[in-house]
Amino acid sequence: MKVRKATKKDIGQMLEIDKINNPKYPVARARKELEEMFSSSLIKPTYILLEDNKRILGFGGFASSWTDNMIYNLCWINVHPDFRNRGIGKRIVKTLIREVRGLKKPKAKMITIATKIPAFYKKFGFKKITKKYDGDYVLMGLQLK
Repeated sequence: MKVRKATKKDIGQMLEIDKINNPKYPVARARKELEEMFSSSLIKPTYILLEDNKRILGFGGFASSWTDNMIYNLCWINVHPDFRNRGIGKRIVKTLIREVRGLKKPKAKMITIATKIPAFYKKFGFKKITKKYDGDYVLMGLQLK
């Protein structure tokens, strides 16, 4: 298994995983959000994925906050259901944190995630910022040094 940055060619497989994990989320909106990585936007996400034999097992991304360019938001953490509980999500999140920590301009001070599974992110040092955030989600943050 290897971790690498996503390319335009990967979007189809990424969408398939997202459709399984989030069947109510509009596919057109998901495609637009994933394609934003390759746009000319000033603030665009970076997606990484974990693959095995050219099959994407999971992916996730991060982007600078629109309100504070020293805060980065994790997004789209998805693992194909056939490969859950094998450390793939953990490896993706660890890689995303390492990538954000490595940014020099501007130097990140915090990473945030809105999630329905706060216990998973606590393992990485994330702490709850709010109990309720956008429905069932909890907003969590990881302070960087």
